[in-house]
Amino acid sequence: MKKLLIALVMLLVLGGAVIHYLHLDALWWHNWRMQQAPAHPDSLALDRYRVDIQGLPIKGLDDDVSALTFNPQTGTLFAVLNGEPLLVELSVEGQLLRKVRINGVHDMEGLTYVAGNRFVIAEERTQRLIEVEVADDVTELDVTGAPSLTIGLDLNGNKGFEGLSWDQRQQRLLVVKERDPLRVMAVSGFIGAPPGAPIAIRIEELKSPDSPWLFMRDLSSLSLHDDTGHLLLLSDESNMLVEYDEDSHPRSLLGLWRGMHGLEHTVPQAEGLAMDEQRRLYLVSEPNLFYRFVPGD
Repeated sequence: MKKLLIALVMLLVLGGAVIHYLHLDALWWHNWRMQQAPAHPDSLALDRYRVDIQGLPIKGLDDDVSALTFNPQTGTLFAVLNGEPLLVELSVEGQLLRKVRINGVHDMEGLTYVAGNRFVIAEERTQRLIEVEVADDVTELDVTGAPSLTIGLDLNGNKGFEGLSWDQRQQRLLVVKERDPLRVMAVSGFIGAPPGAPIAIRIEELKSPDSPWLFMRDLSSLSLHDDTGHLLLLSDESNMLVEYDEDSHPRSLLGLWRGMHGLEHTVPQAEGLAMDEQRRLYLVSEPNLFYRFVPGD
């Protein structure tokens, strides 16, 4: 009997350690808090989403796909690879449509669509933001002389800028730093600056690293939903996507574990996030897996 009790205690301790290591305690706690909060009329209700394309290998791509953005003008998705310097165009079903070789970049991790043919690329290690024009028929692009901005905040190697999103309403870039520390920032004054004119850059921290609402272990991507102004933050290590309202409070959560939202397997390494005009949600996971989630009833 004594051995049985000792074994039971050891199992409980081990189980608690696993839960804490995976941050499942944070997930359950914050999910419970969100369920207790009054219903928000503008919430995207991520908890009701269901996966309809899952773990689809993107044929024609073998390298690590990182970052994702939706272009409403073309109705397609764009991503970057952080190994071979490629920007790729994908259909909303995860089919490869085009490859564009990007010369003059190193370690691309972030990408966002702005307007027309304009995109912004982020380099992780250097924390450089690069504004580029990607014409419909281009297959190779040299960005050596393109407008760029290097921020260089908390430089610590492979833990730099991981995601970008364009805020159309406030005309600013939203940027996430992976960790050590986690940062969510807004950069104004870079995009749309008149050529040759003085540039007035403003960098604002939207969430402090020690914010109790920033409960993920890392940040791998983000996307701003323009209609509601709500921000979606993706965490690879915590296997979750969290919706925040304009007051920075979490409103809904999508778990990326097996068995949740129809997933047959846990999303291995979620690195890119985008949402289209129908509120369909797209994820890419290294090395080259494609996911699509659709709103529930």
